[in-house]
Amino acid sequence: MKQLILIGCLFLMSSSVHFENEIRPVFGVRVSYQSTGDIISLVVYIDNGRTLARPKVLNIKEFAYFASGEWPSIYNPNRINFFEKENVPGGVFTDSITGQKIPYCLALDSLWKLRFKSYPFQGKFGAGWSQEPYSPSPSQKKYLYDRYGLEQIDTKYFLDTSFWMILRDVRDPGWISTYRNI
Repeated sequence: MKQLILIGCLFLMSSSVHFENEIRPVFGVRVSYQSTGDIISLVVYIDNGRTLARPKVLNIKEFAYFASGEWPSIYNPNRINFFEKENVPGGVFTDSITGQKIPYCLALDSLWKLRFKSYPFQGKFGAGWSQEPYSPSPSQKKYLYDRYGLEQIDTKYFLDTSFWMILRDVRDPGWISTYRNI
């Protein structure tokens, strides 16, 4: 009888223990041609501790609002300002004259330079950092893989910590010089 009571108590104690995985957003970016005419594609996932779930493709405005915690969402339920947390200039700026909220992330404007030697569309000019016209050189590809775990720039995403790292790096003149001259 004592054994039965002991087993019953153990069962009740174990069934009342509930482990919750902390849900957190995982942002990512891919540098590739998009049907919208954009050169980058942004995505966010929910990391539930087991897998990346519920992918959502974002435009730049949605990304800035979600990542800054400005908008409530399932992708950032605690409304953390990831721009501040990850030391990346960006977020939602309130214009002092109009009071209008303006989403921004300056680093996103430079990501095309990782892949292209010059801007690939007409109407906008600029020099990229790639040593080849439409793709990084083999040594640049190896660098992207070694530093960020990126296997293929036009099909894979810079994800999670690599995402925030690349956003910081493309704003660093020393990093730009290194990448350009690899």
